[in-house]
Amino acid sequence: MTALMTACTKMNEARLPDYVVCNPVKTKDVPSMLRTPAAPVLIPFSEQDRQDIDTLSSKFDTEENCYGLAAVQIGIPKRIIVFSAKADPETKIWRTDLTDTMQKTVWINPKFTGVEETGYHEDYEGCFSVKGVAGLVKRYKKIKYEAYTLDGVLVTGTAEGFLARLIQHEIDHLDVVLFTDIAKEIIPIVEYRQMRDAAVARDIARKIKLCLLQHLKPFYSIGIIHWLILGH
Repeated sequence: MTALMTACTKMNEARLPDYVVCNPVKTKDVPSMLRTPAAPVLIPFSEQDRQDIDTLSSKFDTEENCYGLAAVQIGIPKRIIVFSAKADPETKIWRTDLTDTMQKTVWINPKFTGVEETGYHEDYEGCFSVKGVAGLVKRYKKIKYEAYTLDGVLVTGTAEGFLARLIQHEIDHLDVVLFTDIAKEIIPIVEYRQMRDAAVARDIARKIKLCLLQHLKPFYSIGIIHWLILGH
């Protein structure tokens, strides 16, 4: 049964579209899909719209380390995004501004406006449509958003920190903006992963040290008393 389920999963993944990818070195050599504004989706949704939404959602689910996708990234020229910002302790190690969270969400015709009074934040971003690099991107710390849900209901609200960055990144795709267009610095993705892994390693070392100190604390007083009585 397990083998059959695995085979079915692989077949479903094989039916999903590939990513539309550009060469980060040749900035002018970008597929037209990524440089054409995505079209608004009419409400109520058509059967084709729902199929496209399901395709995007399924593509998102196949990735182990994916925070968000825009429909244009898989060749669907519509204003649809899917994203997730969970309260993951490991993610928070290098995404220190992970304060607002949201479970997997699909939005149709999303928009955002930046809240300038709260300022900006710089952090690294990657993208399935720009292979091999990461970029240091300045974005609003806080945004106001509006979008339609899968039920065709308009939702509005605010988002801060990493969630706000994530939403801005995906909506930028719909408006033909890649993170490499606005990055202050671009580095190889391998270098970024090394930075991320180093941050995780430092956090683990810090936690081990705190744990050891906590467990050894009772022995500190014993050692001090021994020193006071025996003079060594």
